[in-house]
Amino acid sequence: MSEIIGFEWEDSLSVGYNTIDLHHKKLLLIMGQFKSLFELSHEEYKLKIGKIIKSLSDYTAYHFTEEEKIMQEYGYPDLKEHASIHNSFIKKIQEAIVPLASGNIETGRQFYDFLGKWLVEHIAVTDHKWSEYIHKEHPEAQF
Repeated sequence: MSEIIGFEWEDSLSVGYNTIDLHHKKLLLIMGQFKSLFELSHEEYKLKIGKIIKSLSDYTAYHFTEEEKIMQEYGYPDLKEHASIHNSFIKKIQEAIVPLASGNIETGRQFYDFLGKWLVEHIAVTDHKWSEYIHKEHPEAQF
């Protein structure tokens, strides 16, 4: 089995707004909890995977809603496209719940890898686009 990479906070991921950076850090913390499941026995993994995915799903939905409220408030022109990206990600998590709950560790590893890469890329690229817009158009914005 290959080693599982971790997805950790780096300052380069900061969007420059404390509230959103804290949300992103929390999502990466949940990813760390997901990663730790792979060190457990198969039985323990099966018992805990559902709770981690539920936590990730719930917090992701909350975070995306809050982020979209900010984009709406500050008139981000690509809000609709960004929200569509969020919705498709939530759908992928929801579609994965049943297969992950089966307890297949390889399925979990693959989903963990997908989630982590998607999340880091989304923060580093897509979220930076809206934050740069707000920093430029609304330099007074604080959240």
